[in-house]
Amino acid sequence: MNRRKVDVGLSAVLIIVSLIILTNDSLVEGGMETDLGSMFLPRLVAVFIIMFSATIGIQSLLKLHKKTKLGVFEYIDTTGFLGIGIYVAIFVLYWFLVPYTGFLITTPFVMMSIGVLLGGRNWLPMATVSVITPLLVFYGCSNYLRVFLPTWSLS
Repeated sequence: MNRRKVDVGLSAVLIIVSLIILTNDSLVEGGMETDLGSMFLPRLVAVFIIMFSATIGIQSLLKLHKKTKLGVFEYIDTTGFLGIGIYVAIFVLYWFLVPYTGFLITTPFVMMSIGVLLGGRNWLPMATVSVITPLLVFYGCSNYLRVFLPTWSLS
């Protein structure tokens, strides 16, 4: 399966959904009102999704247009689905562990395991991102959005 075609298709779908989130004010009913508004976080995420999807989609579209040969990692092997099973197992385990061990403890391990599963080889950057990102998300959610993520509760 050609990954470039999949990238272009998924990028288009994600951009369309993100544009709907950005332009539709009636998507929020209830929810927690913060100083930034109820739709601040969904719209911020939608902007990032548009940026990242456009980056991936445009690169793949240009390669399709130039008809360059597929690279080693641009071919999706559909004969085995062990990787998908491992992803699902990681996320199910994460879903069960977060209420007990907390967001700050569990998330770095999940990020590292997904990095290893994706073939990451640089351990120091992977570990750094896996620790700093959950800290920033936890701080931003609790201080700016007033969304309190799960904390340690094994007592």
